[in-house]
Amino acid sequence: MTLSLVARPFIFLYQLLSRIFWSGLNKKPIWRLILNFWIGFSTVFIWLLIFKNAGLIPHSIRPPIHVKLPVIMDHYMFSNMVGSVFMILCLSSFSYLLFVKYYRPNNCQNLTKYLPILNKRESIEIREESISSESSNSSDLEDHFGLDSFALDSTTSTIEPLSFIEPEDHVPPLEFFRTLSEAEITQRESETNAKIIDHLRATHSYQPRNCWYFAPPLLFFLSWGILNIDYWFKDPINTQKDLLAWFSYVICHITVPIVTAVWLYVFHAPGAVKLYGLTLGIQNICGVLTHLVFPNAPPWFVHMYGENKEANYEMPGYAAGLIRVDIALGTHLHSKGFHASPIVFGAIPSLHSAMAVMTFFFVSYYARWTAVKVASFLFVVIQWWATIYLDHHWRVDLLIGLSYALFWFTIVKNVRFGLNRVDEQFIKSRLRFDFAHGSTMGMRVFRNTRLQKFFDPLA
Repeated sequence: MTLSLVARPFIFLYQLLSRIFWSGLNKKPIWRLILNFWIGFSTVFIWLLIFKNAGLIPHSIRPPIHVKLPVIMDHYMFSNMVGSVFMILCLSSFSYLLFVKYYRPNNCQNLTKYLPILNKRESIEIREESISSESSNSSDLEDHFGLDSFALDSTTSTIEPLSFIEPEDHVPPLEFFRTLSEAEITQRESETNAKIIDHLRATHSYQPRNCWYFAPPLLFFLSWGILNIDYWFKDPINTQKDLLAWFSYVICHITVPIVTAVWLYVFHAPGAVKLYGLTLGIQNICGVLTHLVFPNAPPWFVHMYGENKEANYEMPGYAAGLIRVDIALGTHLHSKGFHASPIVFGAIPSLHSAMAVMTFFFVSYYARWTAVKVASFLFVVIQWWATIYLDHHWRVDLLIGLSYALFWFTIVKNVRFGLNRVDEQFIKSRLRFDFAHGSTMGMRVFRNTRLQKFFDPLA
């Protein structure tokens, strides 16, 4: 009896690891898993490779470094009255046009006519009801939503749904977790599919539930005000603010994208994390290439040497406000790290801004819980403040970093293989009871237990 109790945690650990392994494969060979990982994050690795080897470029062929230009741009766009009004008008107009063109949901009034009424115990019935006068509307609707994949014939046909209950021999039951009965699983999936149908009827869109589809253009519209508020809070300087800025600028800059990638993989549709990795890497590649062909001096350089000092590539990097953190923590880590940076004059764009914003875009798009979305937005606001407070970036750098993220997120959302396609395939797979393509990593790990629902974004 005692031996059995002692062994149970180890049995559970073995079962959990086994489920994680097989759930990660998801009925695919292991080489496909490795290939998908490298494809998804290949652009991130390319960006890091370019950044790390930027110092190998001969200084003689590199372009001149702009010192006054970012100072003038920042002052005109954020501190000059005429420039500020011009910026607000431009941001307002562009945000509105962006929302109308790429982010406003498309309302298809006749969607409910084509939605199947699904039940685990029933077959899927699709009736083609519109003919003659409504044929053109039907065609447009099917083209937009891909409902032709649900349609069977011109009268009434049926398909047996794939089972969510079918056992897999290599996936052991979990210790400490009761396996649900077939009736319980059937009821749960019927309830979930009813929610999916209600969501499609209400939104006429495959977008996730509680999706902040308006977040990218809204953040762009609010950016001028947020950046000025952050700028006002850069003074006074004290140790508490130093540590907060360091935690956001250094620790969160590294950990938040990693946590977001894991969260997308575990909690959301297959393919979402791959698009996150690709988009993050592409925007960063564009950013670092901009640093190389259009170098600009950061604020610390101007504050240390003045606007008229000519910058050159022999100058070492400088940790600026992070030196105070080194003093407070009793280390030289940041001073040495920035001193050896291969790109010293990479103020425009701010990749700290671009990465934080891109993360917010994906979180605001996918997260079910509003609190998570708000936390991601606050991270952007704090990250912008930290870069200004630590004297590493101008406000214009952060706005341009936001623009890079906005540009690439808009593309990945609307391109044929992008987010819209991922969401569409995920929901269609669920309506067909195709567990392999209609489940998240967390759902597969805790399959047929009560915890499966926690990892289901559609539940």
